Amino acid sequence: MICPKCGKEFDTAPSVTQLCPDCFRLAMESGQKEGFGPNSSFRGSNWYCPWEDEQGTGFTQGLLQTLRQSLFNPTSFFRRLPLNGGYKFPFLYALVVSSIAILATYMASTILDHKAMQEGHHEMLFMGPGFGSLIYVLLVISLEIFIKPVVLFICLLALGVRNASLEGAFRISCYSMGPEIFNVIPLFGTLVAGAWEFVILAIGLKEGFSIGTGRAIIAILLPVIVTASFLIILIILAIGSFLWGNLL
Repeated sequence: MICPKCGKEFDTAPSVTQLCPDCFRLAMESGQKEGFGPNSSFRGSNWYCPWEDEQGTGFTQGLLQTLRQSLFNPTSFFRRLPLNGGYKFPFLYALVVSSIAILATYMASTILDHKAMQEGHHEMLFMGPGFGSLIYVLLVISLEIFIKPVVLFICLLALGVRNASLEGAFRISCYSMGPEIFNVIPLFGTLVAGAWEFVILAIGLKEGFSIGTGRAIIAILLPVIVTASFLIILIILAIGSFLWGNLL
């Protein structure tokens, strides 16, 4: 069994919480301070996200645990992820992960720019002309964080997913952005990040809204399918119009 709080595998645990012995002990100590008894339903018993457990994990551990669980055990992670808990935490998580990836990529590309360094045009990270572009990219990513779940939500509704919610789609979308950190890897990093994020997002939709894998994949690809179909129709109409005009 896997502990829903820390993600650690264990053999047996108290049946009340389904937590591993260490997390159960910490949960009970916290519960006693807050007035919860052994038979009360602890927050981590069914729904839990380390990033949103400010007091239990903190910033660094919450980020690392959420990254590890969402990247390497996405089925269990999204099965426990609450779909109603607000927009702040998932947005900050997606923004932090994307910012780390962008800053790491920017620094790596700057260090590898030997020509600029040799010519003396290499400038400090937060003083150079590229910093404006960096801020612009962060703004674009922030916009993408909000637009992507809206499109996903519309696609889910179009596919007849009745229990779909905008908040749920937003949270799943944000917590599936962990693979963005692989963009820092030269050459194949973007490909790996894109493929991994696609798989994790599909798993998140499947587990979050209890739908089939096929429908989850179609929901992600539907905007591409619609756009491609629209372009094909326009091309066919343009060719038809051209041929019709020449025949006349």
